[in-house]
Amino acid sequence: MTDLTKKFAHFLLLGDTASSYKLVEKLLLDGYSSLYIYEKIIKDALYYIGYLWEIDEIGIADEHLATGTADFIITKLQLLFKEHDNHQQKQAMLFCLEGEEHYIGIKMAANIFKEHNWNVKYLGPNLPLQHAIYFANKSKPDVVCLSLTMSNQLKNLSHYITSLAELDHKPTIIVGSRLSVKYDLTNFIPKNAIVISNLEKLSSWITEQKVLEKAY
Repeated sequence: MTDLTKKFAHFLLLGDTASSYKLVEKLLLDGYSSLYIYEKIIKDALYYIGYLWEIDEIGIADEHLATGTADFIITKLQLLFKEHDNHQQKQAMLFCLEGEEHYIGIKMAANIFKEHNWNVKYLGPNLPLQHAIYFANKSKPDVVCLSLTMSNQLKNLSHYITSLAELDHKPTIIVGSRLSVKYDLTNFIPKNAIVISNLEKLSSWITEQKVLEKAY
């Protein structure tokens, strides 16, 4: 945890959107990538805030304020990248499982796809399976990304993936979760799903797909 990350966490806890974005903007001007900002500034700051909540130094309202402020910053970063009106773009659909309210990680993942010029359908937290299937059938994404942070959601994960894998257009299914550090998620998911533990690995995977497309 760097001093800069703690400073950013302090701004988040104050709900200070101006200072939070000014810090991020300076990093961008200094040449730091958005990926670095997502992983080493925003994510690490939120983990630190979660730790402060666990040791009772802050309350749940403080944590909610910090999350809302981080959400605002991520949205502003998203606006830095132009939307491309191209029907040939690959499409990614991203959401959190039903009952999962921790959405900041999947929202940052959506931004990573956007930066790689994908057409992104970000559906947010707490999406019931039947609605995920409905939307996937309608939009036919190339990739479906699911996110979860709570271990009690693991029992639902296999059902989501199995159902989505049966879609006629056979999308690639990605599971994003920090739980992969603690658990072997392959015990909970079919072999046709990919587990990606952080945004750096997601960015590398997307880049790899571009290389494979050019090869063929």
